[in-house]
Amino acid sequence: MAHQIADGEYKFIELGDDVHRKRQALLYLLGVVANTWSGVEFGMTCLYATLMGKYLPHNQKKGPPQHPIAFQIFDSLESTHKRLQLIDRLVDTLVTRKTLIKEYKKKLLPLVKNAAEKRNTLLHSYWGANDHYPDGLIRVTAEQPMLLYKASDFHEAINVIKSADDAVTKFEAKVGKHLKWKKRPT
Repeated sequence: MAHQIADGEYKFIELGDDVHRKRQALLYLLGVVANTWSGVEFGMTCLYATLMGKYLPHNQKKGPPQHPIAFQIFDSLESTHKRLQLIDRLVDTLVTRKTLIKEYKKKLLPLVKNAAEKRNTLLHSYWGANDHYPDGLIRVTAEQPMLLYKASDFHEAINVIKSADDAVTKFEAKVGKHLKWKKRPT
């Protein structure tokens, strides 16, 4: 991933508008990270709404509808951690197939958390540039050494986020199918 910039390896880091002009392609990739992550969030919202839909009256053959209030509840939570806690509780309550529970806990959850970490690192950073590194952005933080990010680093994060998006979408479909024939919770 990113390359640590040693002390003294740089003299001046440009911040603000100069970075926007000089590193447009890399800043564009930051936008792709944000946009790609929105797919993961939408998938998690649909998963939550499908799980909550089990509580609504529905045709058992078609499966549960997505609960309309679930979208509002999920959207009101701003942290991925809190959103995953809600999904965790419903998976534990409503999903009875052990293979699905294992897939959620061992595969999906770590993948989403990893994607969220990569997204947060990139989007919640202060970025600078230096002419000594024309193909990179410098992540400026107070608590750790400055790191140089190149296009490949952003693409790596985008790929992890896309994988999480695909996994959430596929898992939501499996859960909807699984809940089809189960009786409503009491």
